[in-house]
Amino acid sequence: MPISLFRLRAFLARIVRRFNEENFDQISASLAFTTLLSVVPLVALIVSLVAMLPVFPSLVEQLDQALVRNLLPERSAGMIVNYVLRFSHKAANVTVLGLLFLVGTAFLLLLTIERAFNHVWKVSEPRPLWRRLRLYAVAVAVWPLILGVVVAAISYAVTTSLGFLDEAPWFRRLLLKVSGLAILALFLGGLYYAVPYTRVRLRDAAWAGFLAALGFSLMQKAFELYLSHFPSYRAVYGAFATLPIFLIWLYLSWAMVLLGALVAATLPEFGRPPDPPDDASESVVQKPASD
Repeated sequence: MPISLFRLRAFLARIVRRFNEENFDQISASLAFTTLLSVVPLVALIVSLVAMLPVFPSLVEQLDQALVRNLLPERSAGMIVNYVLRFSHKAANVTVLGLLFLVGTAFLLLLTIERAFNHVWKVSEPRPLWRRLRLYAVAVAVWPLILGVVVAAISYAVTTSLGFLDEAPWFRRLLLKVSGLAILALFLGGLYYAVPYTRVRLRDAAWAGFLAALGFSLMQKAFELYLSHFPSYRAVYGAFATLPIFLIWLYLSWAMVLLGALVAATLPEFGRPPDPPDDASESVVQKPASD
């Protein structure tokens, strides 16, 4: 047990040290700003693809509701989603030149995410262009459909099972929350597994996705608690309060995503038996370079 606790402490210290020394807080801020500029074009692009097939809307709508419940602070989620969808529907009606701009902006966001993940895994070799385009196409068109099917299946299983055993209301809320947490963990685990241009073990991606989703849930509750008990930001910003709230939340969200990525990238170093003292530091330094 002491060895396990020692390795756990070393594991956490390794993640915190990398987060601080490699300026992942600045990377989180950069991703937050890029997301703020790119979220409307990206959603508009997905909405345009959704409109092409009649089976997409219901699946993506359920996926949207599930992710909104678990990714956004509850007090501001409705307003943020309304703004994003309103601007996205307007952006979907632009000209060909405007559509190219939307695609380019969405491409910029995906490229920034890929570079951040490759930095986590210390990958120096860039992904070939055709593989990059294939990954982005899957991320925009196929991955929402797959997650939508999973969300629909989980939602159907949960809603049809409720009421058979005369469950207490708190148990129903807990079951719905757990299902939402599982969906978010699947979403994040898929990112950790597919985005880095290196081999990531499925087990590591799954554990990191689960821990990041759990962190998201705790952070969401803490942020909602802050917004409800310290409403002075509305007195300062007034009607524009949603924008700084959204920007701060994006920063915190990307910090949590990158922490999860660091977990997935660090797990292989601590998943094997400990090396002799002389070789331990060498293995820690050289392992990322071999990726």
